[in-house]
Amino acid sequence: MRVKLPAALFAAAALGAIAVSPVAAARPTGAYQQPVVNWVQPTVVANADGTATVHVQYTCYGGNAHTHVYIGVKQGPEVNATDHTSSQYAQTFYSTNWNPDSGSNALTCNGHKVNQRFTLQPDEFFWNAADAPALSNGTAFVQVCIFDSTNTGENDLNGFAFDYSMRKVVVD
Repeated sequence: MRVKLPAALFAAAALGAIAVSPVAAARPTGAYQQPVVNWVQPTVVANADGTATVHVQYTCYGGNAHTHVYIGVKQGPEVNATDHTSSQYAQTFYSTNWNPDSGSNALTCNGHKVNQRFTLQPDEFFWNAADAPALSNGTAFVQVCIFDSTNTGENDLNGFAFDYSMRKVVVD
């Protein structure tokens, strides 16, 4: 009996280890991938209430904790998508800075394509904020930056996706 009991316990433990190990080693079905900005709607809508709406489709992974989205819309005759992208060239600058990462401006990082309309307001940190005109019909430079939960900061390209492009502005 003494020889059989330890052998039986060893066999049971071995079977338990075999049964558990594939589960522990299996990758989740939604394995992590870098975020992607799938598209930005060609039209930015300048709303009558002084806000603007930018419609984006994106995909990101890793959950919603510690994510960040920044969207900026810059308008002015010197703004372009190549070498005049900073706010120093803009007459008007709207962004998500007024309500970052909450409400309609919070990312959903669940590994699925997400269609989301983000709400922008005049950027209070803009150098010309006090005298900036509202967005008007025409074109604007649109920056979309998505940082997922794996991104560690400004110089980290992991967990980061962006789309920089000129878009049409339509006043609603």
